[in-house]
Amino acid sequence: MKRKLGFAGLVVLLLIVCGSRGFALSPYVAVDGRIGLANRSPAGLMGLESPEFGLKLRIVSQDQGTHSREYRMIYAEPDYGTGAGSLHFIYSDAYRRATYAVADQAVDSVNVGLALNYINIPIGEDQKEQYVSADLGLQLGNLWLVRFGVLVENLVYVKLDKEYADLSRNVIAGAAVKLGDFGIAALDVDDLLNKNAKRRLIFGLEVKPVRLLALRAGWDEGWSLGAEFSCNQISFGYDWAQGQHQLSLNWKF
Repeated sequence: MKRKLGFAGLVVLLLIVCGSRGFALSPYVAVDGRIGLANRSPAGLMGLESPEFGLKLRIVSQDQGTHSREYRMIYAEPDYGTGAGSLHFIYSDAYRRATYAVADQAVDSVNVGLALNYINIPIGEDQKEQYVSADLGLQLGNLWLVRFGVLVENLVYVKLDKEYADLSRNVIAGAAVKLGDFGIAALDVDDLLNKNAKRRLIFGLEVKPVRLLALRAGWDEGWSLGAEFSCNQISFGYDWAQGQHQLSLNWKF
């Protein structure tokens, strides 16, 4: 385990010099075995078949021709000794997060995942808001190739200073249909209980016209498109949404 993490860290140093909602196939609550989506719902870790390492670079266009960047790194294993687990890091000028997640099978066809987050939000020069929060994810399947999922974001949280703003608790429910080896379709309902007045539908479709190529399209308050090319144990992806670009690299060990 330590050797793998050390090697993954070396890859990060080499590549980072060279993330999120809004991108193709962004529904994630009921999808398992996808490292790029399991970093959102921890129950999806149970579908991993081998250790996997991933990098993402998200570029967002802003006013006056400027751009912001968000870096993501995740390492996951299907068996940490007590179930599947992952480490996930996000860094941008406006948001930083470190997450440790674990998942296991509770009973037949029911997977449970728990994610512990440290959140750091810069709010001004030398000022920041810091939280520790926990997310709970559940997945039920496979029922006629359909999986169902629920995620409770910020189920419990602690403000590291009582003057910080409260975090919003959010419930997301979804379903995913596996189309055999041809692809997958998924649908999420974000803010299911409408506690934050932001309820919305998120839809995604991924198809594989050939074994090495996956094509994606999605809707999350706007259309998005993406593609991923796989070669042996390494895959490269690109996703586009209006004003946003995302590059990704995944490596299965």
